Amino acid sequence: MKNHLLVRRYVEGLAGALKSEEEYARVHGELAAFCGLLESHRTLGPILFRPFLATSRKAAIVREILDREKASAKTCRFLLLLVHHRRLDILAAVVRHLPVRWKEGQGVRTFEVRSVVPLKAGQRARLEEELRRLEGTAVSCDYGLDPALVGGLSVKRGNLVYDVSLKGQLERLKSVIQER
Repeated sequence: MKNHLLVRRYVEGLAGALKSEEEYARVHGELAAFCGLLESHRTLGPILFRPFLATSRKAAIVREILDREKASAKTCRFLLLLVHHRRLDILAAVVRHLPVRWKEGQGVRTFEVRSVVPLKAGQRARLEEELRRLEGTAVSCDYGLDPALVGGLSVKRGNLVYDVSLKGQLERLKSVIQER
């Protein structure tokens, strides 16, 4: 829970500092690339996550990489802020959540849609139109597969859940039976 709140705070701050779609795209891309570098490089990640390495040394390593990649000033400031506060471990979560927060700032609500099989284009269009009607604003859907659903859909945005899956119906039936 604490980590989720921390990630949200950093994402809110970063999204608020971005002024245009182009700047957002560049910073998000640079952060994602740096995150990928940390995950794929055999020694870099372990060095930067080492608790006993001085923060100043970590910052120097990050600065050198960012200079070589010609990263934007905002990307540099944000990554160095994470290093300074010993929060580099939340970078992957920030990269994952930034697009949702950015879209929300632009007035677009993002839904996480899970189904057992991939939805066809027509099904996606109908679902997005219905969500647009329910929300009264533009929507974006992040589609994915979840074989545990057995059948149907699960549509989530924050704490709001539209669960029309067979698994969800069975769980509701189970709770009704247990209450009796």
